[in-house]
Amino acid sequence: MMALLNTHNGHISRIIQIGIHAAVGVILLISQPVWSASEDTMLFHFTDPSHFTQWNINNDTVMGGVSQSQIELTQQALLFTGTVSLENNGGFASIESTLLHQIADASLLVIAVKGDGKTYQIRLKTPNLSYGEAYVANFTTSADTLTQHAFTPADFTVSFRGRAVANAPTLHLNDINRVGFLVAQKQQGPFAIELHSMQFDR
Repeated sequence: MMALLNTHNGHISRIIQIGIHAAVGVILLISQPVWSASEDTMLFHFTDPSHFTQWNINNDTVMGGVSQSQIELTQQALLFTGTVSLENNGGFASIESTLLHQIADASLLVIAVKGDGKTYQIRLKTPNLSYGEAYVANFTTSADTLTQHAFTPADFTVSFRGRAVANAPTLHLNDINRVGFLVAQKQQGPFAIELHSMQFDR
């Protein structure tokens, strides 16, 4: 297993490249439930309807753009694919869902994904934010490679329609009630990312 460091937007996200055997282990975890809050880790799977509500798609079409995307549930992951277009001042595609379990005493968030080499954004929402705001952090995927990306609360900034929000409330991972992913940054063309799991560590 090889550990890498990746920096983006002034933040550091740890990326762990997982070998074949480790990848199999992640897949086998799909059928396991959320770990007890009394343990050191709470594990969620993006395909499990007991962990997340139905995923909603939100593309730039709400602003006149023509980007398109779709989601598909496979046995191993939630597949988020589509095409980003910069026409009509567009340029993004996103999905979002509600987290169905309360987080307990978490200090680290780790996601396992298999991407296409593009940069994506994880978006977190809490009741403390105003409508349309989100805590955001970028991460860059490795093409056709299952990787883990770890974030602390300090890695996130508050954004509203792509603009930073000043004097925003501090992120506490325990308050998260919605999770989303977005592809933008003028990365036009096809995209594809498999969303496997999300875990919170104490």
